[in-house]
Amino acid sequence: MRLLEAGASRKLEDAERGIFEPAVVASIDHIDTDRPNNRQQLASLGYYATPFFLERNTLYNAGLEFLLPSGARLRTGYTLRELNNNIGAPTGDEGNLMGEQYETFVGLSLAQPLLRGFGAGITMAKIRLAALASEIAFQEYRRQLMLTIANAESGYWSLYLMQEQDRFLRESIAVAAKILEDNRARLDVGKSSELEVLQAQAGLSVRQARWNEAKQKAYEGGILLCTLYSSVPSEGGALPEAVDSPEVRPRPASMAEHYNFAFELNPDYLIRRRQVEQEDLRVAYTKNQRRPQLDLKASYGLNGLGSSAGNSIDDMGDGSYPAWSVGIEMRIPLAGAIAERNQHHAAQMSKMRALEGLKEIETQIFNGLDAAEQKARLYQDSIGRYQSVVDFHEKLLRAQTDRLAVGTLDSRTVLETEERLFEAKVAVVESLVMHRKGLLELELVRGTLLQERNIEVSRDMLKNRTEEYIRRASIPIEAIEAIQREAKNELEQGTRSGS
Repeated sequence: MRLLEAGASRKLEDAERGIFEPAVVASIDHIDTDRPNNRQQLASLGYYATPFFLERNTLYNAGLEFLLPSGARLRTGYTLRELNNNIGAPTGDEGNLMGEQYETFVGLSLAQPLLRGFGAGITMAKIRLAALASEIAFQEYRRQLMLTIANAESGYWSLYLMQEQDRFLRESIAVAAKILEDNRARLDVGKSSELEVLQAQAGLSVRQARWNEAKQKAYEGGILLCTLYSSVPSEGGALPEAVDSPEVRPRPASMAEHYNFAFELNPDYLIRRRQVEQEDLRVAYTKNQRRPQLDLKASYGLNGLGSSAGNSIDDMGDGSYPAWSVGIEMRIPLAGAIAERNQHHAAQMSKMRALEGLKEIETQIFNGLDAAEQKARLYQDSIGRYQSVVDFHEKLLRAQTDRLAVGTLDSRTVLETEERLFEAKVAVVESLVMHRKGLLELELVRGTLLQERNIEVSRDMLKNRTEEYIRRASIPIEAIEAIQREAKNELEQGTRSGS
């Protein structure tokens, strides 16, 4: 979904850049008029006066329109007027047309805003807003990608912890079962009491109950991991297993390095910063829109007249009949631009909100980096401490097991020592897992999670992925299934040939 959102934002940016695309403007108008002349019209026609006026004209227009970065609209064009009327017709022959004349005009016109709408910053404001929106969508994609990977890795380490708990409990069950078996054997020869057997049996039952809980948690962890990569358990019920164990990894030396990375790569911070830039643009744009409308308008061209289109063009070509105009047009709202004024105030408040959001994310980054760094450091310190506890209880358990075998120690003491050993082993693995999760959180806040896994994406890479995704989405499902069958057959053939 984020992939498509980023692609859509990029297309919207491209669409806004289309405002500078030249436009071809062309038209053909035919005018057919038949009306009586009033006294004023007759007087103005003088010698050529006729009781009524006839005209059969065709007007051809063609040209190019441009928007310039300054906000000016420029039009260059060619106009051909094919004129035919009854002006000058002899008396009694007023209903006849006198023959065609052709007027030609070639020129350009310019409308340049001088106050409202003036300047490249205002003209390109929507392009810049769209570009920032596209950057925000790209960072949203990066954030979602990092969260997805972080959740998958965190789920993996959680599954590893559950698997280790399951393994430790199986070892614990084996110890308790051996103690129970030995106690029963000693009871048969009169060297142990029934209480010792009951204690060993209770210890075994407790461990078996814990094992059931651990198996369920491991199963749930495997299901969660399947969900993260959109899979389901195989037909045999097999779930993914964690095969890599967590290791202690070095951390960057200084908090200053963390801050530098976060302010360069953290997608949340970059999104808030782009939002501030967007609001800056909106404030500048709405401030400009409060100004009066003052436009400079100018035009220049050449006229030609002839009995044919070619003659009129030739007549225009010598430059004897130029035409030009220049003027200024002003428009001032009487109430002081109510809409524009309120839009500007709203933009200013939105900018204040965006600045508060930027300050908030900066605080979150500082606190998040500190918490993640301390988490990774403290759990790293705990690993060694818990490992020393494991080493002690392993030695103690071996000594107590020997004493239990000769009857100088009771089963309860041995089972308690074994339980403390189990808890210490679990604590070591928990510390390792929490250390890795702390580093994962640190990478998330720093924004370097993708970079450190060599899967950082650029906007060009995202563009290619989006295009590939759209291309695949347009393939019929039957074709996709055929490709899958073909790939499966090739894999099976390769497997048979390799074996």
